[in-house]
Amino acid sequence: MLRYDRTRYIALGLSSLLNAALLIYLLELPTDSWPEDYAKRLYWLLAGGLALFGATAMIKRARDIGSSAWGILLGFLFAPPFMLLVGLVLSFIPSNPDVDTLMPSPPAASPKIWLAGAALVLLPWLTVLSIPNLLGLCC
Repeated sequence: MLRYDRTRYIALGLSSLLNAALLIYLLELPTDSWPEDYAKRLYWLLAGGLALFGATAMIKRARDIGSSAWGILLGFLFAPPFMLLVGLVLSFIPSNPDVDTLMPSPPAASPKIWLAGAALVLLPWLTVLSIPNLLGLCC
């Protein structure tokens, strides 16, 4: 699917973007250098995967409203915190049905998509809680 409608974007893209930001800011992951601690490296890999999934959802949503994907890509390169605000704005802009005449408009999110979005919200935090136990860092 090359385009995401508003509901599919909120369920999949916005939840992964917000989770990536929460992982970085709430766990106070260092941004100046690669951490020595294995747990923080795993947290960075988890946040990077979530951010990549969220960025692809933002590109698909931008395609659905008729915008270029280059703005999204350049925004992630030069101003990642600002892109959270752009991600929130993308959830309120209505779709443009005349954008892509070769493909039909994307369907609304089904209950399976909403369950996948709920899993994207919960599973990273279950991973964060279990990583110290797996690495033997907890008592």
